[in-house]
Amino acid sequence: MKFWRKISKFNSVRSPMAAVMFAVVSILSVGVWLDGTQAQSLRNLPEAKHTDGGPEACLTCHGGPEMTLMAETPHGDADNPHAPYGQQGCESCHGPGSFHVSSARGGVGFPPLNDFSYAGRPKEGQFDTCLGCHANTSGGRLGIGWLGSSHDVSGMTCSTCHVVHATENPLAELAGQRALCASCHGLTNSKHEDFENNGIQIETLQCATCHDPHDL
Repeated sequence: MKFWRKISKFNSVRSPMAAVMFAVVSILSVGVWLDGTQAQSLRNLPEAKHTDGGPEACLTCHGGPEMTLMAETPHGDADNPHAPYGQQGCESCHGPGSFHVSSARGGVGFPPLNDFSYAGRPKEGQFDTCLGCHANTSGGRLGIGWLGSSHDVSGMTCSTCHVVHATENPLAELAGQRALCASCHGLTNSKHEDFENNGIQIETLQCATCHDPHDL
């Protein structure tokens, strides 16, 4: 009631539109306060832990083809201690899933697992996860020259080009790599004609033969 009396008093000395604006600002302020309260409650949650069931626990629900084939990929090599399946399975990349599988509120209200879709997760988080393993072979994020590159500046992430839930790597084959690069760059760069005039058969070369996608 105090809230509406304030609006009425405000309305008596201001225009009706001003009273409406006052009400809107007040409601938004309450929303911000609630968001802050929710954020505080999330900070007070216990730390998420890895599940005891490993990939089998995840596959109980996520049993589609893209999930089950992981065991046939390099990331799904359980005998390789450096591969995700040789560590915490799916949770090596997607994060501890104890809240996700919790029966308490069905996991609702808990921080979500890592999402590697193009817009699903901030790119810094994607880099941290991928380079948690690959930094040892690529020299780390700074080592591969990604920072400040045109691909980095444009907002691309590892998952923009690399597919993990697949048994075949399209970037390993000439046609697959050229098709992926062409989806953004096209294949009509006039500078390539200069090489062709010198007897270099551009069409037989992968883009990465000359271009380092991590340092463009």
